[in-house]
Amino acid sequence: MDSVQQVVVVLKVLVLVAPIAVYFMVLGLLNSQPTPRLVNARSDFLLLTTAVCPLLLAPAAPLSRHGYGWVLLPLFAVLGLAMWALLPKHDSGWVIYNLSAARARVLLQRCLSELGWAHRLVDGKLEVPDRGLDIRLSALPALRNVTCHLAFHQAADSHRTTALLRRKLDAALARQQLLPSLAGSCLMILGVAMMILPLWMMSRHSEAIAEVVTRLLVT
Repeated sequence: MDSVQQVVVVLKVLVLVAPIAVYFMVLGLLNSQPTPRLVNARSDFLLLTTAVCPLLLAPAAPLSRHGYGWVLLPLFAVLGLAMWALLPKHDSGWVIYNLSAARARVLLQRCLSELGWAHRLVDGKLEVPDRGLDIRLSALPALRNVTCHLAFHQAADSHRTTALLRRKLDAALARQQLLPSLAGSCLMILGVAMMILPLWMMSRHSEAIAEVVTRLLVT
């Protein structure tokens, strides 16, 4: 294997592994904060999509080499439509990191009461009739996060309702004092461990990388 091929292999591993590793490290940092962190659901989805996109696009090169490049266009079209359909709307909710679902529900109820919005808990869903709003919580215990799904029955005044509730929820989360999170530490360790492989490969093939860079600069 010549130097160019060695560098190509290193780059492939780096492109596939690094985004996922960075994603786990970001989750680890979010879950290691002394207070819970609230992230827009749309931003959270885009971050996850950016991390997994290289893995989803990995089969493109082998298909092209074996003469099946024509499959890529409909495949990318379906993938793009699926991502567009799954992309949350701007006011569709938030993801709260480093918080349990039970605690998130208590804080949401407290925020609604402080705002003077009548609400009721029905089948695990918070209903706010005066605002035409339903709030549903879903949790991922392994990642220690809770997603707040906001569903409005009418679009009128939804932006103002979302802004008021987020401002109140941000203030409530800032008052929470948490112990160091085991989940955050594990995610950080996992991300760092995943980065070891491409970094080790880069150090092992450092001469080949230097040779290829030198060729590019000289050319």
